Amino acid sequence: MKAYRINNYIIVADMLEDAKAFFKHEIGDSLPSIIEEMNPQDEISCDDGRTITIKEFINEVLDSRQQWLRMGVPCDMLTPFIIKKPS
Repeated sequence: MKAYRINNYIIVADMLEDAKAFFKHEIGDSLPSIIEEMNPQDEISCDDGRTITIKEFINEVLDSRQQWLRMGVPCDMLTPFIIKKPS
């Protein structure tokens, strides 16, 4: 999965097209002309005060989804998600 900066949001998706569709559906804004692919080693501030890399954040979300699957709860591992919203 890759992270993309779309406006002030960082969205993680398997492909750019998935990130665009997620942004349009969930945020409802029009897509900007430039969408930046983020470096997985870029650091972000979490809501809980931690500073971690984008890669670590993605891995935490995927680990959480894997736990749901182990408990027998259906969960799509590749569903896009938002890492960072504007403050």
